[in-house]
Amino acid sequence: MQFFILVAVAISAVCAADNIVNLASKDPLLAVALFKEFEAQHEKPYVAAERRMRLTNFRKSVAAAAALNEAEEDVEYGITLFADMTDAEVQGYMGVNSSIPTGEEFPMQDAPEGLQHNLQSSFSHKNRYSVVKRQQKNDCWAFSTISVLEGHTAIVNGRYTQLSEQEVVDCTSGSSAGSGGWANQALKQVQNRRSHMATSASYRYAAGDYACKYSSHSNALPFSITGVYQVRGDSGLATALRSGPVSAAAMKFSSDLSRYYKGGVYTNTACNNMQHGNHAVAITGYTSAAFEVRNSWGTSWGDRGYGYISRRSTNLCNVSGYSFYITTRRNGREQEE
Repeated sequence: MQFFILVAVAISAVCAADNIVNLASKDPLLAVALFKEFEAQHEKPYVAAERRMRLTNFRKSVAAAAALNEAEEDVEYGITLFADMTDAEVQGYMGVNSSIPTGEEFPMQDAPEGLQHNLQSSFSHKNRYSVVKRQQKNDCWAFSTISVLEGHTAIVNGRYTQLSEQEVVDCTSGSSAGSGGWANQALKQVQNRRSHMATSASYRYAAGDYACKYSSHSNALPFSITGVYQVRGDSGLATALRSGPVSAAAMKFSSDLSRYYKGGVYTNTACNNMQHGNHAVAITGYTSAAFEVRNSWGTSWGDRGYGYISRRSTNLCNVSGYSFYITTRRNGREQEE
């Protein structure tokens, strides 16, 4: 009973504070109550020594998020799925190899004339999707691939269809659930397989690397991929988004963005100092201020699974530096919108 009272008090107190973690960072009892709520939400019934260790990690996360809230404006930090994890465990959710793949060309293509538009307007594919999915291993690249394909499927069919990340993991050569991979290479291989794909119901996500069960009879895509292209900078990314979601195949997620981000426009340029990209996401829209990111860490990260990366700094966190869009064809016509 005490737990529920504490949580109720904390929620009501949010109205008088910037963020609930700011209160919990100064109140040990509230921090424990939030940890109990976290355990229930993420189905983590810890016991004994492990629970003490996880609670220690959780308190550190609360303190770090509160400090970030004090230091930065226009962005909110708080409790995400990573709140009780070690640094090594968090890195296990990053699925991009440390070097850009070579040996395969992904041409840059100027935007088709029909796609030119006012880049200061807002645009989003967010309503084409259902709830944000949650990866279990470092296979973000597969989820990024599928987000692009699901978005284009919804554009053509007018409805959301869940496609199989597991098929991408199992059947993309040179990649695996253990070693990570590249969304652009996966998209190219889907194109080479004549764009045949299975649904998630017929090829379920198993959070591992298994023998490929690809079948040329699986054809959940209502289109064929006619090309995989690299975008040309931030304006090229905004333009490409008019035809469908884009894969940001090597974004740079620093610890504040990965571990604590809960909403608002992320503006911290510290991520640009990272040597390599470490995470793949889908870009689903933009405003004049930010790019809209669809992540694969469930709904406790960001704004129900979405993040917003500032456009004030060019290519912030490598959002457009290694990003790819596809062109498609249905019934013999190239699909560009």
